Amino acid sequence: MDETRTDTYQGGVLRIPPPVLAGLLLFGALLLHVAAAAHGHRLVHPHQLLGLLLVAAGTGLSAYAAALFSAHATTRNPHGRPTAMVSETPYSLTRNPMYVGLAIDLFGFAIFFGSPVMLIAPLLFFLLIDRMLIPEEEARMEELFGEQYLEYKRRVRRWL
Repeated sequence: MDETRTDTYQGGVLRIPPPVLAGLLLFGALLLHVAAAAHGHRLVHPHQLLGLLLVAAGTGLSAYAAALFSAHATTRNPHGRPTAMVSETPYSLTRNPMYVGLAIDLFGFAIFFGSPVMLIAPLLFFLLIDRMLIPEEEARMEELFGEQYLEYKRRVRRWL
C-alpha cells in the first residue's frame, strides 16, 4: 500500500499519530493527577468501574473502526492516501470513530482516577485533532472521492 503524500497537503497539520498523541496526553494528565492528588489506598469506587467501562468502549470502538479500514484495504495513516471510502457503522454515525474512541479512552481514564485535571487530556485531544488533523484528512477525501464524500459529509457529523 502506498503511504506517500503529495505536495497538495501541507501547512499547519498535526504530524504525530493520534494514538501516540492520546498516549502522551494521558501520561501528562497522569502526572498532573499525581501532582494534584493527595490520596490514600482505597477500594474500587463506582467511578472507577465507569472509567474502565468507558476505556473498554473507546478502545473497542477505535479497534473496530481501524479493522474496517484494514478490511477495505485502505490506510489508517492520517497522512496516507486512502484507497477506499468507508461508510458503514460506526462510520455512518461519526466520520471519525477512531478519534472518538481515543477521546472516550482519555475521558474514561479521567473518570477512573476521579481527576478533574485529567479532563484536560480529552479536551486537548479533541481540539488538536479537530483543528490540526481532520481538515487535512477531509481535504484529501474531497479531492479523491469528490461528490461521494461531500454527500457523506452532509449526512454524517464529524464527531457525534
